[in-house]
Amino acid sequence: MLIHSASQLLTLSGGPQRGRALGTLGLIEDGALLIQDQDITAVGRSADLLAAHPSEPRLDASGCAVLPGFVDPHTHLVWVGDRAAEFEMKMAGAKYLDILAAGGGILSTVHKTRQASLEQVLAETRPRLGRMFAHGTTTAEVKSGYGLATEPEMKLLQAILALDAEGPVELIPTFLGAHAIAPEYRDDPQGYTDLVCGEMLPAVQAWWQAEWHALWHAE
Repeated sequence: MLIHSASQLLTLSGGPQRGRALGTLGLIEDGALLIQDQDITAVGRSADLLAAHPSEPRLDASGCAVLPGFVDPHTHLVWVGDRAAEFEMKMAGAKYLDILAAGGGILSTVHKTRQASLEQVLAETRPRLGRMFAHGTTTAEVKSGYGLATEPEMKLLQAILALDAEGPVELIPTFLGAHAIAPEYRDDPQGYTDLVCGEMLPAVQAWWQAEWHALWHAE
């Protein structure tokens, strides 16, 4: 496909943006790019690429900027429920630790996420993921961390892989079992640390090895 007539085409040519090169976008006004076999094979002015590839399927990007997808390296995408009521408490002057002591904060999300099925986690996450994609994110790291126990943490990791398989956003899972101390271990942080290290990490490793083996054989 030949995408043409973009008001601005951001090539980001020159490699990583560092030092004096930071902000060098490699702009091409009235730009075009050619995609063949899932690779970008040419970029340049629209007139030049349209003349050189007259038989390619075309997409008119007039009035748009065309740029590489955003890579979000830190997200907490998968959870269930909301904490909208806490905003009112904050507006009234409540501190986060006060909200946490009252059963709110992360512990509120943990409670709702633990009770949810995998299907509910997927259903509540898809709209968030759709909004990310609509705003240009095409790859995202996604953490677990709202289960704080072996089974619900595994459920969140399974949800991340399921959403990755659905596409179009590529998701990279991160196990964050030590996101916070689980409520049942509030007075025993060492006990929770032992659970993370002795049970949860080995379970995640075994699960990931099985998933990786299945994906490798599927390909």
